[in-house]
Order: sequence, then C-alpha cells, then structure tokens
Amino acid sequence: MTFIGTDACGNSPKNVFVAEFEENLFNGVRDSLGEAVAEDCVLQIVRPEGVRTATGRDEVVDALLELSAHSPEAGHLEAAITHGKAAAAWGYWQAEADSDDLRHFSHTMWFTTHKAQDFGQIRVFQV
Repeated sequence: MTFIGTDACGNSPKNVFVAEFEENLFNGVRDSLGEAVAEDCVLQIVRPEGVRTATGRDEVVDALLELSAHSPEAGHLEAAITHGKAAAAWGYWQAEADSDDLRHFSHTMWFTTHKAQDFGQIRVFQV
C-alpha cells in the first residue's frame, strides 16, 4: 500500500494533524484514529443513497475503519487545510495502484478546541 500525502502542510501543526489522520485512516490504524477523535465525536458518512451517523469514539472509529476495510493499494491526499476549529481534506484511494478506478473523498472536520488535539465532528463525503 502506498499513501502519498500533500507537501503543502509544511509549517502548520494543524494541517499536519489532519494529514496524519488521513494517512491513519487509509492504513486503518485503530489506535491512532482513536487518539484523534473526541470521546463524544459525531461522524456523518454522506453517500448518494443517504447519510449514516456514528456517535462516540468507539462507534466512530469502527465506522472509519469500515471505510478503509476494502484495503486500497494506493491513496493520494491532495490537500489538508485548517482555519480556526475547521479542517478539510480531500483526495482519492485506488483499489489497485495502477487502476483508473478512483474512490474520491472529501472530509470536513471540526476540532474540539483551537489547540487541535482531537476532532469533535467529522463529515465524510463519498462518491
């Protein structure tokens, strides 16, 4: 599996936090995902067929791990940006590294504090 992050995070610790979260999501690293979400975090997964909501750290981490359960071979994080308590990241995953079959994603997150130690809300948009 190959994950290519963005090089635009540079000097922003919050942007790096978001980029690392995305890499841990791609790789399905339960412990790191658990550390990144608040105990009362709310996750919304938005798909064309509807919205699924998960609440609480354990339920959110389980739902996030389902996203990476298809074991993508390659991933590319195009951007990870933050402003205040808000954050966003987008890119795509590929089932096979040299395939044209891309699974695009867009994630929005809200930190619980301006210190950006964990997410209180995450919204995942999938096509």
